[in-house]
Amino acid sequence: MLNKICLDEMKGKKNLLAFSYGSDSSALFFLLEKEGISFDIAFVNYGTRKNSDIEESEARKLANKFSKNFFCKKAPFFDSNFEKNARDFRYSFFDELCEKFAYENLILAHNLNDKFEWFLMQFSKGAGLLELCDFNYISKRKQYILLRPMLDTCKDEILDFLKRENISFFKDESNYDEKYFRNRIRKYFAKPFVSEFHTGVKNTFAYLQKDINNLYPCEEKEFNGILLCDIKESVIAKNAKKLGFVLSAKQRKEALKGDCVISHKLGICYIQNKALLFLYERSEKIPKKDRELFRKANIPPLLRAYLFKHKISLKDFLCFLNS
Repeated sequence: MLNKICLDEMKGKKNLLAFSYGSDSSALFFLLEKEGISFDIAFVNYGTRKNSDIEESEARKLANKFSKNFFCKKAPFFDSNFEKNARDFRYSFFDELCEKFAYENLILAHNLNDKFEWFLMQFSKGAGLLELCDFNYISKRKQYILLRPMLDTCKDEILDFLKRENISFFKDESNYDEKYFRNRIRKYFAKPFVSEFHTGVKNTFAYLQKDINNLYPCEEKEFNGILLCDIKESVIAKNAKKLGFVLSAKQRKEALKGDCVISHKLGICYIQNKALLFLYERSEKIPKKDRELFRKANIPPLLRAYLFKHKISLKDFLCFLNS
């Protein structure tokens, strides 16, 4: 049920499992145990349901039983756009843990149904090939590797495993609330389709990934938090997501017009027919000598504060651009 490439990536590494005590993360917990993978647990308590505190307590007990470090954070109340705000909150928490405790991998319990749901959600909004298939086994984040070892496993197989192994889990009633777009996609489209055609869905995603690899070979590099990629709309959007930004259709068009700052946080510059993406740093007083060096090297003005603040050698940066 677990992808072998992901398992090989976890072995001997410091791993953190995003755990909710729902069916998927519970199954993944025990599958990782069976494989002898060492990992700790990160749990977010949103406090939106009557079982939230009970789930946190039981998750803590499970972690103690299996000698796992347990990290928990309570989310604030989100009065609007819950799905996006909750996602941003938990990934901020995961980023914080991975940086503080040097976790090399963050393990997520996404499965084949989740991947197909994402595909349909992006399809409904308008998306390119990279966005449609942006649920991968392995994704590189700034500080760690994100792993999804159950992407070939459908929900029915997960539930069968839990029943067969007599593993208990909590049901999140919010997953059935149709005010959330994802839940409507899940109930009326993704779940019935994957239940009947899961082998075909899995194979189709594999073929699509091969096509992506052929169409976009080695399209990106990274240097001190700066991502370099081809000037292609879908590729830029994909790299923006690595830095934590999901670009809207309007922002994607803005990004292609020239050097800019998206949402006051994402810097995008163009140099040597490549796009550079980075977390924007506000201008600060740069010594005249350094300003002149940046100017002579044709460093885009939006990027200069980032290079200066992070003490990045201009020589090393130029070598990166030309490598």
